Amino acid sequence: MSAMRRLLVVCSVLSLLASVAGASKESNAQSETVVLERSSDFTLPAGVQWQGGGVQLAAGQNKVTLSGSIRGLRPFDELVPSWNVVGSGSVTLEVRPAGGQRYFSFGTWSAAGRSSINHQADSSAGLLTDTLRLNSPATAFDYRLTLRGGATLRLLAFNTSRRSTRLSGLGAAGNPALWGKVINVPQRSQMLYPDGGEAWCSPTSTSMILAYYGLDHTVPDTARATYDTAYAGTGNWAFNVAYAGNQGMRGLVMRLPNLAEAEKYLAAGIPLGVSLGWKKGELPGAAVSYSDGHLMVLVGFDKQGDPVLNDPAAPSNATVRRTYPRRAFEQLWLSHSGGVSYVITRPGTVLPH
Repeated sequence: MSAMRRLLVVCSVLSLLASVAGASKESNAQSETVVLERSSDFTLPAGVQWQGGGVQLAAGQNKVTLSGSIRGLRPFDELVPSWNVVGSGSVTLEVRPAGGQRYFSFGTWSAAGRSSINHQADSSAGLLTDTLRLNSPATAFDYRLTLRGGATLRLLAFNTSRRSTRLSGLGAAGNPALWGKVINVPQRSQMLYPDGGEAWCSPTSTSMILAYYGLDHTVPDTARATYDTAYAGTGNWAFNVAYAGNQGMRGLVMRLPNLAEAEKYLAAGIPLGVSLGWKKGELPGAAVSYSDGHLMVLVGFDKQGDPVLNDPAAPSNATVRRTYPRRAFEQLWLSHSGGVSYVITRPGTVLPH
């Protein structure tokens, strides 16, 4: 049994998990994120090796499947994965909830092309492009990850959460000492591109975050690199952070419990891609009157504690920077996506706690 699997077998009543051989678990009241990114986090079968900071195929091998089990989690009914792969080749990730009869596939990803898989459901769960939604809570799951060609896996992560707790952190008091600060994330509008740009909020947000770290990829290039052929769009959360990982960054999909927690990330210089939706009149000052699902980049807080966003739906780059009412924004973010955030950092960055 690997060190990571020992780490996650039934722990204390509070489900506190210590780091073992570099494996980590980010946890808050609403969600948990298990991160595997060291050799000791995996059981490596024949045909693979740990080299260059990741799992890769040994010479003469074209395909191999890693497998593992994650145990001892708090009850969850949603799971969103992340993976960071560099090099050529492809990766396919499958997950089976504890007690389930089948594996659900999150599709196949490569730098050259990528696709999720539609119409996966049974009596236990259903897969909604990038989110596995269970019909009843589980505390464990199994995974299988298949590597092909020249792909090197540097990170595999799983965020688990329970839908009934989404709003439990709403309205938590922020820290005024962290207000009045905005980090300089380049401002980019998705609306400058008439051939599909109106649907490119996610890759535009990813492009802005990468540009902040000095990786200047255009919005159209990022849209092409995150396009999911089955979904027929660029909004697959896992595919967006996978693209960041393919550029040498460390990319995770996480769920934060409230803006008070997000303040810590911004104070550490980490912008967040955040997912929310709203109806007409629910988000004062919004660049568009409503959205069924939209990505923006949280870049700071004003002196009153209201969140400052780079909103790619603005009509021009000059109008992307916007400030939204704290309570309204937080409720829309948590109720729509459970606080989904793209957490993209340089490798080795320590996340706030």
